[in-house]
Amino acid sequence: MRLLKALLDGEGVEWLEESGWLRFRAKRDAMLWETACRAIEDAVLLYGRFPFRCADPDEARRACGEINSRIVRGALFLAEDGYPVYRCRAELDDVFGAEDRLAAALRYSAQVMAHYWGRLSGL
Repeated sequence: MRLLKALLDGEGVEWLEESGWLRFRAKRDAMLWETACRAIEDAVLLYGRFPFRCADPDEARRACGEINSRIVRGALFLAEDGYPVYRCRAELDDVFGAEDRLAAALRYSAQVMAHYWGRLSGL
């Protein structure tokens, strides 16, 4: 998590650490969401949570399945409370490439969140 903290600090992103999770808000244009990260063995899991509930859970699950067939990394799912969540993983097993992989996972997560915002927000 030191690497993640350093990356976020370098970008001026405020973060909060609690109960093994590192949380921060990500923003692109007018879209704002929370991302929660957790270290496991040689990886960091990133969970981007959309800030809206889907009124039609069945349609939202179908949309998640459709979107999952298009994204290359990670998966989108509907949490039990009705909020869509995008999860991906950054492998940190190579010391020399860890920073690049983590930064790439953070960028990809933000791209997925922004790209599918409109598709999910109306469900």
